[in-house]
Amino acid sequence: MSDFVDAIKRPLSIPPRFVAYSEKHKIYELFQELSKQLIIDQPDDHILYMKQCLEHAIRKRDIPRIILIAPPDFDKMALAEFFQKEIGLYPITLEDLEEKKIIKKNVCLCNESESLAMNMRKLLKTGALHNSGWILVDVPRTKKEARAFQRLGIIPTHIFQIMSNDTIEEEFTKTISNDYLGNNDNKKVKMQKYKKNLRELREAYANCLIEIEIGIRSIEELGKDCIALTKIKKHSGAPSLFRIVLIGSRGSGCRTVAKYLTKRFDLIHVDFNYILKQVRLQETPIGEVLRSFEHRWEGKPKPEMRIKIIDNYINKPECANKGWVLTSYPITVEDFELLDMMDTPPNKVIFIEVSAEIRKERLLNRRYNIITGSKHNICSNDNNNKSYDCELGLHPNDYINVVTEEISQYDNNVEEMLKYAGESAFIIDGSADERSVRESVEGCLMQSKIYSEPRKPRQKAMIDPYDVEYDPEDEPDISIFDTIMPPEFKYTFI
Repeated sequence: MSDFVDAIKRPLSIPPRFVAYSEKHKIYELFQELSKQLIIDQPDDHILYMKQCLEHAIRKRDIPRIILIAPPDFDKMALAEFFQKEIGLYPITLEDLEEKKIIKKNVCLCNESESLAMNMRKLLKTGALHNSGWILVDVPRTKKEARAFQRLGIIPTHIFQIMSNDTIEEEFTKTISNDYLGNNDNKKVKMQKYKKNLRELREAYANCLIEIEIGIRSIEELGKDCIALTKIKKHSGAPSLFRIVLIGSRGSGCRTVAKYLTKRFDLIHVDFNYILKQVRLQETPIGEVLRSFEHRWEGKPKPEMRIKIIDNYINKPECANKGWVLTSYPITVEDFELLDMMDTPPNKVIFIEVSAEIRKERLLNRRYNIITGSKHNICSNDNNNKSYDCELGLHPNDYINVVTEEISQYDNNVEEMLKYAGESAFIIDGSADERSVRESVEGCLMQSKIYSEPRKPRQKAMIDPYDVEYDPEDEPDISIFDTIMPPEFKYTFI
């Protein structure tokens, strides 16, 4: 009995690979969406509801649903049509919902706000927009309409408030103030009504509203910027640790940024070059293989050996519990693919871009204090007026032939790595001052994950046909259950 009690009190630890799998397939967001649907619909049979809703929740989790709020003089429909052209969102206007208003003897059965929300719900329940997503134009117009939509579970993922710049608004105000007749008077009334309703709408949708200033952008440019924002979802609150990869050649400042992140977020700095030297000196099987390989062929370790070194280090409890930031790796796109196949792949990939001339200049001007080992740049303003008690030396890795070769090797591989990473990677300018680079990297880490396809799906395990009693490619025939169980009640979803 005491053993059973001790087992209950034992602290539970979730294997790191479970957390990485949950992040990769957005399991937390899936159950969040499923819970939201349950609370809104409150079905009698929640088990059956979840069973049928699961596929819909997966689809709804990743499809954008947008509300567009803009001044009366802005062409909202043109922007909505651009969304439809680029990412397939179906535009829904006030007229589309008013056409479906329930009328009986010329009397509305419910107030206008509830009627619009009910008609929108009916439209969504048809399933026609489940795969495309939607964008609402000119609706909801008031806080009352917004609350009616929310009560029925019509909740957007993004709300864009288009803002005119001050110059345009001043010219518009001046125009309508000089003429109180005709169209200008009508525009003034619309603008005043819009501003009044805007304050209430901002209150109703305060948690997901995004302000976008038009500036001098065209509809197409504005639309592209909005589409980029739709790929960034609000953070779901899922627990996670930083697993960061900083990609950049020597002289880009990756190691300096990594040391800062180590202190800032209490991470473990995993520098591949340093680990490689440590493993080479150890009396372990992989250390012996590494020494033998380099002694016989005088070459660098193969990708399979490099990833094994990284995997062994990252799987240590310290890295698993705190998170890590990796530098000097991956070197090639093959390394990148192998890195993504680990049990705990990186969840933040940041490329630090610096021109070859600046990288070369930084490395060639670098000197080391031969006593303390501190680094100094002989061309920086901070060091021009300093005198040192000992001589500054040049590290062998900073010789011009070594620097040129390493920069050339990185430049030959970085394009393929960028292409492979796709939208999941962040790219920042590393030629700015150190503070700006740090702030840019922190901004990337704080930003919600961009919803994109996984970089590399895990390879399917080979199945021996003799180990199974049926062909694994065959679809199961569920019709055999029709005679032994009654038909299920079919739920509809918005």
